[in-house]
Amino acid sequence: MCCKVAAVEEVSKPNGVWCSHCVAGKRCTIYDQRPSSCRSFYCQWMLEKTLGPEWKPERAKFALVKTDGGHRLTALVDPGFSSAWRRSPYYENLKQWAAEAARRLPDIYLVDALIGRRSIVILPDRDVDMGVIDHDELLRLEPKNTAAGQMIEVSKVKRMATAS
Repeated sequence: MCCKVAAVEEVSKPNGVWCSHCVAGKRCTIYDQRPSSCRSFYCQWMLEKTLGPEWKPERAKFALVKTDGGHRLTALVDPGFSSAWRRSPYYENLKQWAAEAARRLPDIYLVDALIGRRSIVILPDRDVDMGVIDHDELLRLEPKNTAAGQMIEVSKVKRMATAS
């Protein structure tokens, strides 16, 4: 499943499509020479002992990954099962993790479902479809005080160019 849902820049493979080096029933045809991003990729199901067998990517139809130095928890969803992340027990857990993230002010982390390049940000009180996230964009979370209390707003921002 990871060979489908995860992007691999080294071989120009986007999220949500099978890697051309993945052969059904035989796994990766370049396994011994696979790119470093493949070598270092581990889904949370492999790392987090509290996630049961229902979280195995082939069963869940998504791989749960942490990126951005642990500041982003993403369900990389199989586009053929685009609502898999909304099923129980996944959705309830994603909502709970979003609520825990919101309580970590000011160090909020992002919880989202990524279906191809389309991101749906999961917040404690709502889900926000951010649409396609371009390569030069990032998602930003910002706490806002409102009459109803504190809410988290999400927006797309341009990635800052790095000096070379």
